Amino acid sequence: MVRGLAVVLALGWHFARKPTGVPPLTWAAAPGGSFGWAGVDLFFVLSGFLIGRLVLTETRRTGRFDGWRFSVRRAFKLWPVLYLYLVVQAVAGTDRPGDTSGPLWSNVVHLQNYLGTPVPHLWSLAVEEQFYLAVALLLPLAARRRVRPRTVAAVLGTVLAVALALRVWATARGWGAVDLQWQTQFRADSLAAGVLLAWAEVHRPDAFDALRRRRVPLLAVVAGGTAWLAVVSKASPWGMTAGYTVAWVWAAAILLLVLDARWVARAGWVSRPMAALGRNSYGIYVWHVLAAQLAIEALGRDYTDGGGVNLVVKYAAALVVGVVATQLVERPSLWLRDRLLPGRTRPQTKADSPVTERPTMSVFISRVPS
Repeated sequence: MVRGLAVVLALGWHFARKPTGVPPLTWAAAPGGSFGWAGVDLFFVLSGFLIGRLVLTETRRTGRFDGWRFSVRRAFKLWPVLYLYLVVQAVAGTDRPGDTSGPLWSNVVHLQNYLGTPVPHLWSLAVEEQFYLAVALLLPLAARRRVRPRTVAAVLGTVLAVALALRVWATARGWGAVDLQWQTQFRADSLAAGVLLAWAEVHRPDAFDALRRRRVPLLAVVAGGTAWLAVVSKASPWGMTAGYTVAWVWAAAILLLVLDARWVARAGWVSRPMAALGRNSYGIYVWHVLAAQLAIEALGRDYTDGGGVNLVVKYAAALVVGVVATQLVERPSLWLRDRLLPGRTRPQTKADSPVTERPTMSVFISRVPS
């Protein structure tokens, strides 16, 4: 469900920032058009949580972490959809040069957030890939050196503080808004926040569950964060500094509110469609801009027009192409991955129960198999 919400917000940010002339459509798309960019922070916090839970659980159980195996399995999931998209973009896409323009090949090596790219929405994939690389390199080292859990938590907390400090420093020095939004050293706090939540679930399960049950404070954080994100521009000095901290705090509160919550199951008319979107979210996110662009141009319309017809066509094209990419590319790739490198299964133990006894979690968030 969280991934579904994140991708809906991201699509709104790219599609719905202009009035449609159709009040119901304009109202429905307003959150995405106003603060849909924060959908990326939802992705970041959730990715950090899921990857962190996988890594920390394996490390606690075995005393080690296989970074190579982790990296190969992630490549099977992420690369086929991405690289097929880049081939189609190179052949059929229409570059829209601007202050984020750069070589298309930068996406192949996951450096588009530093070198620029003609497909700017993929900047966030570079941040995640660089995060996965750091996990694959640093976690095995930490496991071999038997780094204490408290030290891991302290390092994660330091990342939260340093990323904010770097944003303040860079803003004072006149760095551009795109650099602060894209570059990993400025955005690592969202991913680190997700890993810190996973650390709490694995190593401090009672405290984690107590935090998760504080529904009223969490709702207040979500409401306050939503108000901030809707009012404060991410390109303003406050937005470029504290704004990204607000975004990950807001995203973490949403995750905690949704995780194993009974109200989500009761609201199946919302949670089931959102969970379905979440299962297809990667393909939708990668392909949505190009799919919408080609669909609009095939109709002989102006892509930059904000009319109601354009909005409906953009969303429909993004969803259809994204689902097709998921079913025809990502699913077969995952099937092959699980034949070559099957996910590790293990008997449940009492010590692991705070992590593994969550039978409803797959309804709410997408699992990341080990």
